[in-house]
Amino acid sequence: MKRSLIIGGFCLALLVSGCSTPQAAEPQAAAPAVAQPDDAARRDGDRNRDAQRDKDRDRERDKNRDASRDAERDHAHAAPCPDGEHLYTDRDGKTGCVRN
Repeated sequence: MKRSLIIGGFCLALLVSGCSTPQAAEPQAAAPAVAQPDDAARRDGDRNRDAQRDKDRDRERDKNRDASRDAERDHAHAAPCPDGEHLYTDRDGKTGCVRN
């Protein structure tokens, strides 16, 4: 027990001393001499990117809506069963009517 307390205290001391020492600042490289686009050009680029993202999102939403509508339509046109029977799908994916 004494040994585990000593080891735990030593680890705690290492952790505290490692986190409390200030880190040396790295020298920063000089800024490149490339002209930065002005704010208006940057805003236009952001606006175009947002518009494209909205179009992509709408296209995906329409595709999902069409797929779910097609699935509902296919399910609605499945063979209707007479009274006393219900639709059953077997392991092979075949559907048919079975008695209740």
